[in-house]
Amino acid sequence: MIFTETREGRRFIGEVPPGVLVVATLRTLCANYRIGSGWVDASGLIRDPIVKPLTSEAEFGDPVQHSGVALVASMRAAVSEQAGQTDLVVRVHLVFPDGRSVAGLLVEAESASLELLAQTFDDVTLRRFPDPKSGFARWLDVSVNEVAGEPEPVRSGRIAMEAMPSRLLEEQPLPQLRVGDALAHPRLGTCVITQVVDQDRVAIQMESGKIAQLHLGLLTLTRTGSRSGRPLYDVQVRRRG
Repeated sequence: MIFTETREGRRFIGEVPPGVLVVATLRTLCANYRIGSGWVDASGLIRDPIVKPLTSEAEFGDPVQHSGVALVASMRAAVSEQAGQTDLVVRVHLVFPDGRSVAGLLVEAESASLELLAQTFDDVTLRRFPDPKSGFARWLDVSVNEVAGEPEPVRSGRIAMEAMPSRLLEEQPLPQLRVGDALAHPRLGTCVITQVVDQDRVAIQMESGKIAQLHLGLLTLTRTGSRSGRPLYDVQVRRRG
């Protein structure tokens, strides 16, 4: 049994607009907001879902497309890591107006009116592997990222999903930073990330031992090597405007 405690994370709420692909949107959000581990719950209505049905042998069959609008009785997307890549599995229970009930893995669907609630676990990495006995992708291990100091209260605010921060729309987005990564800053020297606060801020520890927060909005990070077995990034500060 794998069981661990997590204290560092973020929460998101939002809506997938009508006519927009649901699974593709979830994958984009995971990439843009650097979500490596977490859960996404959804409620509402979807249209023309493609589902791998759950069979009597506790397996998932071939994808089947169902026409029309379905009520989402349950939808949960599990975000983890498999073979070094972000793994997204969307389990659904759908109810159609004619009384049909479908359960399985959602391959894709259009949103009719779908709302999301996401919870991330930023201080752990959940890794999965294909289990030949059960046929499911099970947890292989959970690596815990130690965070120095007490976590600071989560910043609140309002943001539309289609109105991403401008730096997330750049051709070269920031790499996925993790606790323990090193930054070679032109003014602060070599710093180590002690906490990933959110998509725009990290807490760093300088060589003097001082802890500070670093805002990422005007920074360009370039991987230059490794330090103590963790990635080392060169930091360049861009001018405003």
